[in-house]
Amino acid sequence: MPTAAEHRASCDAFVAHIHLLCAEPGVRVRLSRGRGRPVEECAPMDRYLSRRTVYRSGRRAYYTVASLIAMAGPQSHTPGVRPDDAPGLLSPEDDPEGLLVVPVNPALPPAELDPAAWFARPNLGATLATAVHRAGHGPEHTESLLHVLTRLSDDQLHRRLPAPVTRLLKDGITPDWGVLLHDLVQRPYRRDQVGLRWRDAFYLAAPEPRRT
Repeated sequence: MPTAAEHRASCDAFVAHIHLLCAEPGVRVRLSRGRGRPVEECAPMDRYLSRRTVYRSGRRAYYTVASLIAMAGPQSHTPGVRPDDAPGLLSPEDDPEGLLVVPVNPALPPAELDPAAWFARPNLGATLATAVHRAGHGPEHTESLLHVLTRLSDDQLHRRLPAPVTRLLKDGITPDWGVLLHDLVQRPYRRDQVGLRWRDAFYLAAPEPRRT
């Protein structure tokens, strides 16, 4: 069984693999057809994902993230809301058009696999907070959306994610796909912990509420 650090690294390796697949003619279209669907209804994706997912727990998370990356297209790997000093990434100033694909190295030394560094990367809550600050998303509506997403069943969450992710991408905000994949894999077993991480990240980035 892989360690927690190895699993986190494997999430980044999977994301890098999907970016490479999406560069092949026709593959991106096939992968995007799986958005919102359970694995059993994603036959066009199996030839690309089965070898990497058949024995993994939380298999649907891999299909969902692959379909979201395919939906997003080549620009989806813009560093966007990630920390500028994250390993293996360029800053937005280095890639203003967001066209470079910079996969994270899955063979990072142990220091780079430190849990604190991983969880400092933006999860879905932090990404939604960025949408409020940078793209003018309504704070109350976004907060409500976050609470809905944390309460949904796993099936409903996978079905609902494409819509808010589409809006984020349209406004130039890209989720950290590796972190999202990790959280979706963890969620069936640790839903409350994942939901708390998302809410904490959102509120830590939000302005302090005014006292009345």
